[in-house]
Amino acid sequence: MPKQLTEKQELQRQQSINQVLRAIEEVKAEGRSVTITALVEFTGLSRSVFSKGHIRELLVDYGYSGIKTQEQKWSTKKEKLADVATDKDRKIQELRTRVEGLERECELLRGKVFLLTQREIRK
Repeated sequence: MPKQLTEKQELQRQQSINQVLRAIEEVKAEGRSVTITALVEFTGLSRSVFSKGHIRELLVDYGYSGIKTQEQKWSTKKEKLADVATDKDRKIQELRTRVEGLERECELLRGKVFLLTQREIRK
């Protein structure tokens, strides 16, 4: 990554950190609860900014780790979906194993039927 781009991104990170710090102080000074909605209102930053690692770390460092973000909701949904997918994959594997067993049994029965019909033909 070019050095100029890295420097620009770091500057933007620092600016957003400073905005959030100022907003936290202003919200507290007004006697309001520090929430993502209040911080968005004071900073003018989008809600997605508060899901970024450097801002999450800042909020945790300042004791606001309990503030919920959309990212947390999505990760919980993703975890639930992953669990459902794992269960479905396991069930599919169980069914495939069962089908294979039934196919083997069917093949054995076909062989027995063939042998029995051969015996009857010879009689």
